[in-house]
Amino acid sequence: MIKRALFATTAGLALLAGAPLTAQDENATVDSEELSQEDADALGAMFGNMFGDAEPLTPEQEARIPAAELVVERIFPAGTYAKMMNESIKPMMDGMLGSFMDLPINEITRLTGMYGSDLPDLGEGSINEIMAILDPAFEDRTNLVTEVTIKLVTDTMSQIEPGYRAGLARAYAVRFTQEELTDLNAYFATPTGAKYAGESMLIYADPQVMSAMNEMMPAMMSMMPNMMEEIAKASEQFPPARTFSDLSDAEKAKLAELLGTTEDALAESEPEIETLEDDEVAVNAS
Repeated sequence: MIKRALFATTAGLALLAGAPLTAQDENATVDSEELSQEDADALGAMFGNMFGDAEPLTPEQEARIPAAELVVERIFPAGTYAKMMNESIKPMMDGMLGSFMDLPINEITRLTGMYGSDLPDLGEGSINEIMAILDPAFEDRTNLVTEVTIKLVTDTMSQIEPGYRAGLARAYAVRFTQEELTDLNAYFATPTGAKYAGESMLIYADPQVMSAMNEMMPAMMSMMPNMMEEIAKASEQFPPARTFSDLSDAEKAKLAELLGTTEDALAESEPEIETLEDDEVAVNAS
């Protein structure tokens, strides 16, 4: 569950950070539940040049780089990615992880073996009561995934930020003249500011910027095994989720009542431990 969420979430963060997945080898697949460092490196290599190579700058454009770097320092100062993650992307992540993670109703199915029409029409109160019985740490575990993911992705984005800033500077050196760059650095208080306003959104799709982002996906994929390991270690503070046989007599009776079934039916439908796809079980077994 956790590995699948991280795999999908990291891809989503790459999109939010400005790296749309525009192409991929449809024959290259990796089971996100079994992502090893070798798998991560292979995926990183596959996406390593996903944005192509930019044309080299002309001597005239190269001469404008110092002025363009001053523009970038104002519009994309060092630490911008961390600020974006903390102030903009983290709130979205709360919602994203809610959809990528197994929802409580799916956890109930996973832990009880009751599927689809076997489940009664559960209200929010009943779902919360059921999860309190089966996995009291569910919400804390989900919050932990969010915190660890945000921290490690922020660290990774901060590492590649200098290359992105350099790409922005090259793009501004291509798109603006020396005089226009001077005007922009004078707080955009001239008619040139109008041109900047028209170009400012397009600049992030410039080949110079995109080619500088080629290192993003390899860095993301390389980081994921370490992320999973850190989450597994941090998760050791929580007890594993429980199935029917782990419950007390009172809890079995209450769970059966909430699910609108019998204790015998729950005992018969209880999944084998190997089918739970629980990362904690796998870590403890190893």
